[in-house]
Amino acid sequence: MKIRRDLLEALLEIARENHPHEFFALLTGKKGVIEEFVYIPFQQGENYASFDTSLIPLGMRIYGTVHSHPSSNPTPSPEDLSTFASYGRVHIIIHYPYCRKCWRAYDPEGNIIEVEVV
Repeated sequence: MKIRRDLLEALLEIARENHPHEFFALLTGKKGVIEEFVYIPFQQGENYASFDTSLIPLGMRIYGTVHSHPSSNPTPSPEDLSTFASYGRVHIIIHYPYCRKCWRAYDPEGNIIEVEVV
């Protein structure tokens, strides 16, 4: 799986703008490249971000999810793992201080995976 550099930089900026709250979005793209995010309405707090699944656009190909952790810990929580299992195959957690290397990607089971930045 790959992710566009400009998209990753935009996601890092969104994480910074939402600090100290989490943010959440769905990831989509084409031919194995994550190219866009879909920012659906969600509730947020310092330790959570949740959304209404009925707001996911019909027919949308979901590659995975992205959300932020306002701490420096990118480890998925049990709630994160539940979301991972339901939406796509790549899940990105962006963590404080939201630098270019302050993110980690996971598979649906919560195992760390490599995502190439292109």
